[in-house]
Amino acid sequence: MDLKSFVDIRRSRDPDLVLFLVILTLLGIGIAMCYSASAVYALKTFGDSYYFLKRQLLWFAAGFMLMLVFKEIDYRKYIRHTKIMLLLSVILLTLVFIPGIGHSIKGSARWLGLGPFAFQPSEFVKIFMVIYLAKVFSSEAGDHLVQILIPVVIVSVIFLMIMLQPDFGTAIDILAVSVFILFVSGFPFLYIIFLFIISIPMFYLLIYLVEYRKERVMAYMNPWAYRYGIGYHIIQAFIAFKKGGFFGVGLGNGTQKLSRLPEPHTDFIFAVIAEETGLLGTMFILLLFVAVLWRGIVIATGAQDNFGRLLAVGLSLMVVVQAFINIGVATGMLPTKGIPLPFISYGGSSLLSNMIAAGILLNISKYRGVVWQDMKLFEEVWQ
Repeated sequence: MDLKSFVDIRRSRDPDLVLFLVILTLLGIGIAMCYSASAVYALKTFGDSYYFLKRQLLWFAAGFMLMLVFKEIDYRKYIRHTKIMLLLSVILLTLVFIPGIGHSIKGSARWLGLGPFAFQPSEFVKIFMVIYLAKVFSSEAGDHLVQILIPVVIVSVIFLMIMLQPDFGTAIDILAVSVFILFVSGFPFLYIIFLFIISIPMFYLLIYLVEYRKERVMAYMNPWAYRYGIGYHIIQAFIAFKKGGFFGVGLGNGTQKLSRLPEPHTDFIFAVIAEETGLLGTMFILLLFVAVLWRGIVIATGAQDNFGRLLAVGLSLMVVVQAFINIGVATGMLPTKGIPLPFISYGGSSLLSNMIAAGILLNISKYRGVVWQDMKLFEEVWQ
């Protein structure tokens, strides 16, 4: 077989158009809602109602370019660099705690300074972890206990480092995606059950020994009992949903974002969407994220190697699980925690990492037509 024609055939495939259009739709909604949710606050705080919108547009332009770049990089190349990714993850997550390098905002040390901007390393660590786990669990299993031991230790270290920031939402996102990858890889279900059981005491300690987390759980169970304290914000989110009704009050006409919802352009932007676009708008957002998961599964099903299959599942779940956590908080399904809504919330780190993930997914989708025999040949040449 002519290797050159084989490579050309693989590269000539078109990426998943449906996923691309869904991502662009989410980005368009994000830009519109970012301005609507932040304009009044930006004018009051910075004297410029377009302050957050202009910055978000810059992040969008950078993210879009990154998505196009990663769309062209063969996803199999990442297999060679997982050790570097893990080392970089530990270094970045350590730097956030060093004074003068890490930036602490509202008591959380989650950011690193980059000139006038700050970025959140944990958003990119999520991608590194998905790539690493996809590589580990795509290989042929010998001793299951040995194969799972090192990944569990690594995920636990990353989880605890993110928890120390503290960033409970992102830590849970990484943990949930790791379990899904383990499940999809065909690992014995008994091992997964065992990991779940031994993790229960850890979660109990992480929640009930930290006072503000314990209060959030109590407020989640009965927010009206804490209506003047920690339950105030979730009640205001409920009011936003009630005001929005079926059709919403109109884009830009919401009032809950003015002083009642915390971080309306980031953590609680879904409540702003609910008030201004109503049930129709929120259902449309939910359908878009379901479409992301659907296309991720389709891409994974069409992938011709286990690494591509697990990588596609992991990256699509990385986006969807984060969206579920954000929406779950805004709707009262989950205790309050700060985590952005993918592609929609204001924030450069989240936007860039999710668009990189989208680019990798689009690249995997380009190779869906390669037959297994040709892939075997490619693996021999690769090695």
